[in-house]
Amino acid sequence: MDRRTTKLLRGTAAALVFATAAFHLWWGLPRSIIYAQAMSGLLGQGLPPDPRPFLFVAFAAVLLAGPYLVTRGIVGLRNAYIAGTLLMVAAIAGWVFWHATGHGAFLVEGFSAPSSGSGGHHGGGSTVLLILDHFNTEPVESGLKTLEAIAAAIFVTLLWKDPAIIPDNQRDSTEPPASSES
Repeated sequence: MDRRTTKLLRGTAAALVFATAAFHLWWGLPRSIIYAQAMSGLLGQGLPPDPRPFLFVAFAAVLLAGPYLVTRGIVGLRNAYIAGTLLMVAAIAGWVFWHATGHGAFLVEGFSAPSSGSGGHHGGGSTVLLILDHFNTEPVESGLKTLEAIAAAIFVTLLWKDPAIIPDNQRDSTEPPASSES
């Protein structure tokens, strides 16, 4: 992979990470403040608060820390690519888990997610169909999950092809020499 493509992919991955972090902060920060203020009342009634706002804020902080730590030389590129891939896949897996378990129904004994219209999408059926339904009916979420999947794919590509982390003896013989970049 040439240096120009590598820089483009790195920049795109960084932009996707920032977009993901921005969404998670936008959604999670106001809700976590409200839940933190109401925590004693919720726990007093035996209701756990929705954990997502707190997790979203923590996730965004980790995402934003990544590029900072890389640019300061604290985390190497290989580890950053691995962490980026794992974080993006974890975000998608967490979204699938949340919806597949009835929007937090596992948190409260005896609670089940309300069904919608014709029999409800939580009343059985496959997890794949449930996720496809959410992907189809929630454009913001589906857009974000698409960005996260693209970011994961870019991180994997960079992990395999970035000349900065691949030893010289393993590069394709068709690669231009590193000194050709200006």
